[in-house]
Amino acid sequence: MIFKKYMLWLGLLILLAVVLGGCKDVKGNEQTAIIEEAQKVAITHFQEEYGLEVQITKKEMLPTYVASQVNMEGHVVGEEEKRFNISVNYKDWTTLNTFLSPELNDALNSKKEK
Repeated sequence: MIFKKYMLWLGLLILLAVVLGGCKDVKGNEQTAIIEEAQKVAITHFQEEYGLEVQITKKEMLPTYVASQVNMEGHVVGEEEKRFNISVNYKDWTTLNTFLSPELNDALNSKKEK
């Protein structure tokens, strides 16, 4: 009798672990999809706003209790010294907090002057 009782609890614990493990995968897949879409938004922003081809080198999704955004770092393709940081809000897919390295900023300013 005691053995059956323990087996029931063990079975419930295993079922709970499987369910929670499956939810983790769904959440991980959702997070990956958000990060990929945010990366596309950032690349499009630099193409449309500055006419630049960029490469994203680092991506981080902030916890939802902090902010609904993905922070990214990257550089102009073929010019690693021209770096940037950008954030994308994944609720409305807008860009915010764009920071340019002095080298990238100078290149864009000289491009405007021509």
